[in-house]
Amino acid sequence: MEGQDEHMTGASAVEERRADIYDEDGVILSSFLAQIGAAIADRDTLKLKREVDDLHQSELGHLLEALHPEQRRALVELLGKDFDFSALTEVDEAIRRDIVDNLPNAQIAEAVQELDSDDAVYILEDLDQEDQDEILSQLPFTERIRLRRSLDYPEETAGRRMQTEFVAVPPFWT
Repeated sequence: MEGQDEHMTGASAVEERRADIYDEDGVILSSFLAQIGAAIADRDTLKLKREVDDLHQSELGHLLEALHPEQRRALVELLGKDFDFSALTEVDEAIRRDIVDNLPNAQIAEAVQELDSDDAVYILEDLDQEDQDEILSQLPFTERIRLRRSLDYPEETAGRRMQTEFVAVPPFWT
């Protein structure tokens, strides 16, 4: 019973947080956008991190799409290593390109190491070959080879889209 209460409390906290961000139609509230915009304008990294820390990658993606282009770039810059790059898989291609094109390749290389292989490929495939090569050269050998293999598949194919990590278990475990 106690575990259920904790779960319910956690669920209600998520619902309450969601109510602070979205209206009943699922649109980001202008008041939340104003808070984020003010934190960006003030370059208040701590407040910005507090506001976006609990957002799911899809929610962060929605936020990125709702912000003005300059604010998007500033948000990513201010969050630095705390920015969840998996959110870029949730945004429109033009927005993703705009954000990624304004980041140093070293930051992208560091970020893609933290992503699942399919998400990393999704971000890397938008870059020109020179940038891809520079980013991949900064990755550990096995990661670089795995991503290069995926990028070698034609666009929009299963080979390019699938994750390369897997777990094999003996049949008697199931």
